Amino acid sequence: MKFMKIGTKPDTFYTEEATRTVISDIPSDLTIRINNICYLLHKLQFPLVPTCGLLQRLCSDSEDSDIVIIDLHDIPGGWKDSIVTLQTTIKLPEWSENLGIIRRCIDSIVEKILTPPAKVSWSYTYTRPGYVKKQHQTVPKDWWTEDISDLDIDLFRCIITAVRSTYMLPPQLVGEALHVYACRWLPDTTKSRPPQSSGSLTEESMEKSRRILEFIVSMIPADRGSVSVGFLLRLLSIANYVGASPVTKTELIRRAGLQFEEATVGDMLLPSQLSSDQHYYDIDLVSAVLESYLVLWRRQNPASAENSHLLRSIRKIGKLIDSYLQVVARDVNMPISKLVYVADALPDSARGDHDGLYKAINIYLKEHPDLSKAEKKSLCRMLDCQKLSPEIRAHAVKNERLPLRTVVQVLFFEQESGSRATGHKPELISKARQTQATEEEGDKPQQEARRKNTVTESSESEHHEKMKSLEGKGVRGDIGEAESEKGKERRGEANSASKVDPKKIVQRRSRSDQGHDKGRER
Repeated sequence: MKFMKIGTKPDTFYTEEATRTVISDIPSDLTIRINNICYLLHKLQFPLVPTCGLLQRLCSDSEDSDIVIIDLHDIPGGWKDSIVTLQTTIKLPEWSENLGIIRRCIDSIVEKILTPPAKVSWSYTYTRPGYVKKQHQTVPKDWWTEDISDLDIDLFRCIITAVRSTYMLPPQLVGEALHVYACRWLPDTTKSRPPQSSGSLTEESMEKSRRILEFIVSMIPADRGSVSVGFLLRLLSIANYVGASPVTKTELIRRAGLQFEEATVGDMLLPSQLSSDQHYYDIDLVSAVLESYLVLWRRQNPASAENSHLLRSIRKIGKLIDSYLQVVARDVNMPISKLVYVADALPDSARGDHDGLYKAINIYLKEHPDLSKAEKKSLCRMLDCQKLSPEIRAHAVKNERLPLRTVVQVLFFEQESGSRATGHKPELISKARQTQATEEEGDKPQQEARRKNTVTESSESEHHEKMKSLEGKGVRGDIGEAESEKGKERRGEANSASKVDPKKIVQRRSRSDQGHDKGRER
């Protein structure tokens, strides 16, 4: 039973059962039942009934009984009416502040938020995406985040500040409240690019969005994982759209860099928010976050033998970036310089193999058939043929989109692998490297002449012996149709694919490139 003495501050309650009574020598003659709680009161001793018209009317209907029992189950109050009351204070902010209404509403809301979920009477009107209502469903820990998301930014800030000051909620719940509020009030920049006209949002709306964004960024808990990296990337995209301050953008880039290895390709596929960009995807945003991650990664001394987790981290980033490049390479308006900049930003240790990078380059060459030789070379120079798998090398030697130099390099590494199996010394490799270095220094006509001379000399001196190792194995034409039977020895593979003739491939590609150049000159 709960006892209270009216007129004392603060009132003292003693809880035994769901019953409350006033300390008095007179027996109670008025019982008010609200939900599961009974209040034992007196009709005349305290000025409750004389000053309340509703109670006077209800008591007059029960004059024949000495004890009046009144049920008031629909009385306003709880985790929802406090918010409605708080919203009404916007119309009279000064009076509400002076009378203490705002503070009392905030205290009431914070008290409800800090209530353990098991003790919350919930109406099960949860509308979050992915939530499925079940019978006997337990109350989710973030049940309150949707309710306070309807508040004005100033009132929302007061509640979040009060909740954080108690240190009673985990940072993830605070971060989830910020996420829900951002989805409620900030523009969605993940689905489409902004329109060309600048009148889509008024300056007043842009200013309001900037204010909300900067507040949300400033209130994100410092704990790693309090918000997801996908949410941070979306906030960064919104910051570019609404023109947020450099301080806000820098903080978002730093926070996203800390959690970048948790990102997925879907998190990074954000439309560019600059109307001047012809390409669709915001590759500059990804580049900025990648650079922030690499700065932090290099500070941790990745060369140390004890930092094996750093190697795992950078390898994960390498696969993530290569997968991302395979998607953005399909953008027909994606500049080659931006693609090369992101791909080349990773250190050598980030890629255990170059298969993913080769796929991205092949996709870009397919979607951009009008690239010049110089552009193709700048794109393919990042490939390390020694880090290509046999299946990818088999595809590369017959890939008409690749520059001739890259195909020759792949062929020589194929010969090197065959030479190691037979015990021959791979002397052609050094000549191939000398040819590539000479090509980069001379002009195009001289490069073509040197390439032909190198191939001819190699064919006359040692190519006859090297051909035997290549004739024993077939080259499969497409990656998707390649077999990966690791148990077979490479020299003993017998399939129906065509045999590789490096001399014929080089001569054919030389004639093809010459014809392509003449076509471009016309």
